[in-house]
Amino acid sequence: MPLTKDLVKKVLNNAKKKSDEAEVYASSTRQLKIDVMEHKPESVDNVTEGGLSLRIIKDRKPGFAYTADFDENSLELLVDQAVENSKSAQPDEFASFPSPKKQTTILKLVEPDIEAAKLADKLKLAIDIEDFARSFDGRVKKTEKVSYFDSVSSTIIANSRGIDIHYEKAVCGAFADIIAEENGMMESGSWNKFALNFKDLDPKYIGEEAASRAVMMLGAEQEKSGRAPVVLSPYAGSILISAIFPALSAEFAQKGKSLFISAMDKPIASPKLSLIDSGILAGGTASAPYDDEGTPTQETSIIKDGILRTYLHDSYTAKKSKKTSTANAFRSSYMSQPSIQPTNLYVKPGPISNDEIVSRVSKGFLIISIMGAHTINPVTGDFSVGFSGFFIDNGKISRPVRGMTLAGNMLDVLGHIEELGSDLMFFQQSGNIGSPSILIRSLSVSGI
Repeated sequence: MPLTKDLVKKVLNNAKKKSDEAEVYASSTRQLKIDVMEHKPESVDNVTEGGLSLRIIKDRKPGFAYTADFDENSLELLVDQAVENSKSAQPDEFASFPSPKKQTTILKLVEPDIEAAKLADKLKLAIDIEDFARSFDGRVKKTEKVSYFDSVSSTIIANSRGIDIHYEKAVCGAFADIIAEENGMMESGSWNKFALNFKDLDPKYIGEEAASRAVMMLGAEQEKSGRAPVVLSPYAGSILISAIFPALSAEFAQKGKSLFISAMDKPIASPKLSLIDSGILAGGTASAPYDDEGTPTQETSIIKDGILRTYLHDSYTAKKSKKTSTANAFRSSYMSQPSIQPTNLYVKPGPISNDEIVSRVSKGFLIISIMGAHTINPVTGDFSVGFSGFFIDNGKISRPVRGMTLAGNMLDVLGHIEELGSDLMFFQQSGNIGSPSILIRSLSVSGI
């Protein structure tokens, strides 16, 4: 039995008879993944999966269950299981589901060229990425991994308060991880690109970008320890923004697990920093008309001119703090309950180029990649992470560095931002995270 709005409504009506409130979430996804190696396909996986989940509230107690079986008996058991699960939950005065609101922004999320492109065209794109990478430089010796990916999904959400929505979305992307070798030394370089249009995937750009990052790092060594100016590349900036996101979640703040507790409407960063989350960003790979509770998505200014303006909310945290949901409730699949997640989360870019930012640094570091950002403490903001990149000498990129450590506190990082570049780029982190180049006045760097 296919996932349809009629099926969802049938489950909802049955659940309403046995609960005070109910919500049904259904999703189906067709995913294609192609891996190539040495100019030929290594694997081609085309998988379709889907299911539905039920959340209920009975006597102020929440219950949850899910299934991928849609026969009559399984759907009856789904309702009974959700009700049974609610019995072991604690009563919660804030447990409820949102009421319907209309999305006023028109989003085009399904471009026909993703489905229209033949499998042979998608395979050729992946092979071309590898070819462009291998021909970029004679020192490129090995392909670690080259992949093409696309997905077409359908989402249906209905609840007892009147929410009744259905939308579809298609995304495609490609990834390259390349190995360069010289004088017995090996370095890797990777790059990826995700888009809503198949035509926006440029195999030459993806392959050569990955290859150049591997080649540029050959001969990398450690530098001396000390304090120095640091330039975060857009990729490195996106990693840091993704890592501190939990501290901007209303759930973490309400549980006392955020370094931004009691900081609302206060400066927490340089006046140059503005951080925006937008579920309605045109072309954004995380854009959607609604979050996974059925609340219309929006653009939310989290930090404006260095001042914290809001946390990101779902309907539960919004009700608990007497705020309005920012429509940031999302699920990893139908098997999970919604949690607060970013959509297209990005730092508002500045007016100058990356080259201009680098030229303003007498001696410092351009950070290309950060390792271990997941260890950043969202409560204290303390961190010690590894990085690779380049030493900047007299305003020019000098030599590659690796095996270095960056340490400090995220409040110092945010507060010491001096310049933001115009080169905003988005990367798939925990959401679609965007950052321009960021110049930070001084950080502690450890090496030799």
